[in-house]
Amino acid sequence: MNRNELSIRLANEKKITKLQSDDIINTVFNIIKEALKEEQKVCIKDFGTFYVKPRKGRQLKDISTNRIIKVPDLMELKLKSSQAMKDYLNDKNDKIK
Repeated sequence: MNRNELSIRLANEKKITKLQSDDIINTVFNIIKEALKEEQKVCIKDFGTFYVKPRKGRQLKDISTNRIIKVPDLMELKLKSSQAMKDYLNDKNDKIK
């Protein structure tokens, strides 16, 4: 499912226009992105926790040229699924609360 399909489904289920659902989705995603940029965790009940984790830079060797390539420090996006989501995906619950 992509963002457009999500927007259409939200509009249909909540009986709002697609423009309204687009605005809601964009607002939610922007809030999440801003929080992650500030290295805050974003916890969504019964779904999971989004967080960023620093990854140290390292050096790699290009075997074809024997040159050393430096990979800079990075921030990686992680998602830790909640137990409720894991149970739902493994058919232990019919519905997430």
